[in-house]
Amino acid sequence: MKRRYDAILLLGLKLNADGTPRHELTLRIRAAAECFEEGLAETIIPCGGQTPGTPATEAQVMREALLKLGVPDSAIRMEAQSQLTVENFINARKLLPGKRPHVLIVTSDYHMARAKMICRISAGMRASGRKARIPRGETRAQRLEEPLHLIDYMLGYQSGRFQRPKWYTRLMYGLFDRIRT
Repeated sequence: MKRRYDAILLLGLKLNADGTPRHELTLRIRAAAECFEEGLAETIIPCGGQTPGTPATEAQVMREALLKLGVPDSAIRMEAQSQLTVENFINARKLLPGKRPHVLIVTSDYHMARAKMICRISAGMRASGRKARIPRGETRAQRLEEPLHLIDYMLGYQSGRFQRPKWYTRLMYGLFDRIRT
């Protein structure tokens, strides 16, 4: 018997400058469409706003790709305001009925542990996950950055509870720069 969820939450990723999805995002979209085809939920919520330097929201681009993969428009509810993972869940939660919905998160394999934790703590939802397997060579920097994002979340900076001190911001971006080179 297949487990049913209140929704599939498809987490976005910064688009290419021309508005097309990066390969990693395409893999997430395919995984979400497969979950829908398996009947795991009646609704997919693509999550992601517009980032600077891109012509569209992540949610809109994901919606269009889901439609091309055969997901009906009536099954898609967009969350197109968020910039951070924590915002994905807080905003998506507003689209779901019930006191404590059970969602299936679709995101990259390296991102899943943090995503489920944030969903449970910040949005109060029950969360399971379906990982989009991303080739290691494509995500070296992201895999190394993930623990830093977790620290940032745990300190309350991503949720907006606390403001990052300037020294901390310089330290984190310095570490990100070193990882990316």
